[in-house]
Amino acid sequence: MKILFINKYDITGGAAIAARRISEALISQFGTENLFLVGIRKSRDPQVRVSRKKGWQNNLERGLNRLTSWLGLQYYYFPLSTPRIRMEVKQFRPDIICLHNIHGGYFDTRLVRELSEIAPVIWTLHDMWAFTANAAHTFGEESWKKMQAGPDEHRSFPQTGLNRGKALIRRKKNIYARSRLILVCPSRWLQDMACQSPVLEGKRIEYIPNGVDLVRFCPADRALAKKKLGIDPARTVLTFSAEKLLSSPYKGGLDLLEILRDLDNQCGNQQLHALMIGKDRLPLDLKQMTHTNTGYLDQEARMIQCYQATDIFLYPTRADTLPFSLIEASACGVPGISYDVGGCREIIRDKISGHLIPPSDRQSFVQCTLNLAGDAALRESFSRSARETAVTRFDIRRTAQAYHDLSLEALMT
Repeated sequence: MKILFINKYDITGGAAIAARRISEALISQFGTENLFLVGIRKSRDPQVRVSRKKGWQNNLERGLNRLTSWLGLQYYYFPLSTPRIRMEVKQFRPDIICLHNIHGGYFDTRLVRELSEIAPVIWTLHDMWAFTANAAHTFGEESWKKMQAGPDEHRSFPQTGLNRGKALIRRKKNIYARSRLILVCPSRWLQDMACQSPVLEGKRIEYIPNGVDLVRFCPADRALAKKKLGIDPARTVLTFSAEKLLSSPYKGGLDLLEILRDLDNQCGNQQLHALMIGKDRLPLDLKQMTHTNTGYLDQEARMIQCYQATDIFLYPTRADTLPFSLIEASACGVPGISYDVGGCREIIRDKISGHLIPPSDRQSFVQCTLNLAGDAALRESFSRSARETAVTRFDIRRTAQAYHDLSLEALMT
């Protein structure tokens, strides 16, 4: 079976990581022949093709994308990427086309219908964009249920200038209605919303959770892992990880900053260490807590080492579908504390493997963190439950099996 994966990136971001892991597991378990087609290539993998070259081509289309987005014509015109995508599809001749994030300024939405005439399309949604006017997340605003854009939706990522939300959402519905298309949601939360969307009316919407390699992502000697990172083993390590610690509108970096300051003021005799993983450097001025900022880690082995050194994973996210960082931490036996948004409750079992906090309730977040940091026996119990959850729900082998079964079914219909 030949499978073409299409995503904005090849190795960075949650969607790219999900697609890459699915692809590798499909090759390992079923011997599929896979190719990646991306808007922006970060690796040197020969099995990755790019929709446009660096330099003037990239600059031209980025400029056109900014212009058309300002006019409210989101993802209407890509004069270089569109023919390149057509050419790569024609040359590869895939049996299945797996779409992931197609928003991002490289993919004309009308290509969904065109590609579905070449091969069955399985589209994995990583956020709400497929059924909103233009936003990846609406933060609880539900105008999309009425085929409308929220009052300020055009200001949400990925933004548009002129508010043409009603036309954009109708455009999506018309394209999907003429497409041979199966949608996959990695969380029940997203699947539930997708099933309520009039844009996706009549479409098959499946649930397949993201998975990780449970052999690699596993618990280890925590004290030894701390020593390898240069952290005092006597300290309780609180970890937060996001590609962009502060600049992402979703990941809760600003909330985290205030949470850490509150923890620093209230920790008393507790010895806490903050381990921050991501591109931005938080402007921390802590008096009692020690802290480390690793920068962005693109090597899986280093991420695993950080998880294995972690006592509690903090995740005050504002919006998320099924965050890999929570799954990976759970697989390494790390209790999590997160705001109760999106699919986070599908990873953290409240008061069993961690704590779910009402969104924006910073004081409860701080208090639960202090209580758990001060109770080693409870952390150990949560740790066992976190690993158990990962094993039963997020094994990449089951994820690959589900995608393979779905692909075979799509080929026969």
